[in-house]
Amino acid sequence: MRQKENQRVKLTKRLLKESLLSLMEKEKVENISVCELCSTAGINRSTFYKHYGKPYDVLADMEQDMINDLSKIWKEKVSGQWTFSKGVELLSTYLKEHARLTKLLLRDRRTDLEFANKLIGSEHVKKMYGRLLTDVKDSESRRLIMTFSTTGVYQMIRQWLLDDSSKSPQELGELAEQMVSIIMKD
Repeated sequence: MRQKENQRVKLTKRLLKESLLSLMEKEKVENISVCELCSTAGINRSTFYKHYGKPYDVLADMEQDMINDLSKIWKEKVSGQWTFSKGVELLSTYLKEHARLTKLLLRDRRTDLEFANKLIGSEHVKKMYGRLLTDVKDSESRRLIMTFSTTGVYQMIRQWLLDDSSKSPQELGELAEQMVSIIMKD
């Protein structure tokens, strides 16, 4: 019985996420009502409120799913053979594979900044930069350099996705490493 309930919860959440994505293609998330979302998903509002408080909560859940997926990918694929360009390549590949959601997140400034902060704050991103910044001993300088370069890499990936650039994820990773290397030079 418990497994059946878990499957129902997963199905309900999936329906809500897919419906929110469809609605976000037509309007910004702040203009989407719970009634509209529930109607599109084919569920009633009481079911919605068992899992979420507002449409933004569904969006936050989708963003967290992406962060969790990326953390798993980085953990599995970057472990010992780590390079900065490989980390950016994996990020770019994932975001391009999930372009429908990613472009919607990047199109809206509010969700873009919230998503960027979640992405930049992830442990694997901090580890990526931690390895590059081993020579910078001052913690404040490390944090500022990381913020500056991460924001630049994020905006580069953002532009790449929104422009449907012809560059490959590998080329983007190499470009990002070049950029960070320039920043790190004395």
